[in-house]
Amino acid sequence: MPISSKAQKLAEVTLNEWRHWQAPFHSQPKIIKLLEGGLTNTSYLIESGSQRAVLRINNPQAAMLGVNRHTEITVLETLQSTKLVPTTYFADSNYLVSEYIDGDVLDDNKVSDHAIKKQIEQGIEAIQNQKLVDVEVRNYEAYLHEYCKQVSTSYLDKTTTQSLLQIARDIDSQDWQPVLCHHDLIPENMIMSSRGLIIIDWEYASLGHPQFDYLRLTNNHDIRDIPANMCNLEALQAILIQLWYAILYPELRETAQHKLIKIIETVQAPP
Repeated sequence: MPISSKAQKLAEVTLNEWRHWQAPFHSQPKIIKLLEGGLTNTSYLIESGSQRAVLRINNPQAAMLGVNRHTEITVLETLQSTKLVPTTYFADSNYLVSEYIDGDVLDDNKVSDHAIKKQIEQGIEAIQNQKLVDVEVRNYEAYLHEYCKQVSTSYLDKTTTQSLLQIARDIDSQDWQPVLCHHDLIPENMIMSSRGLIIIDWEYASLGHPQFDYLRLTNNHDIRDIPANMCNLEALQAILIQLWYAILYPELRETAQHKLIKIIETVQAPP
């Protein structure tokens, strides 16, 4: 994939700040290649001598997608001791420099492997045991409302919006204890390295529902038995995904509209 001149120029300017990083570099690193896979930001593999790292240029409009950079930095700092995340060399609102993890990116088939599944379970448990005092508990209704406001009423009328918000409201009103959640724990955000499981892309993290990451990871219940009353949580995840795409890619809004209506009909259908 070719690197756009604008993105490359910004990355090269950022490299001039390398002395401010806590990275194992003895000279200014150079861009090796664009790293594919990320939809929100632009990431590059950079190298100085034999040392490599990842430079992520943050999307300046990421806040409209629900990203809180301050929370992300706090979460990454907290998780450094768990060894479940790459080492952070530098992070601010504009960019992130972190350890390059050499390993196998997971997919749907790999997360079904018994040994890998066990490591994921243990990893999520360790993450949920972390104590964070400076991170807010996510109010899913308010979070969803911010998404809805960014989609034209031509695609989200008042009745549809209220039905979507009711699903989130029902989850917020349930009796659950908030834990640290990744909130985007798809297989592609996990790497199996020589030192074990590494989880990346924490920009949507916050305190949240203890079952969210398990459900976000897989559509089936292989990893953990999910109580029947969690169906609204699965619906919320599907809603957030559709709205995320509708915000980032306006040409997909009509498709998202049809899928959102289908989700509402499914949730409201009698048992």
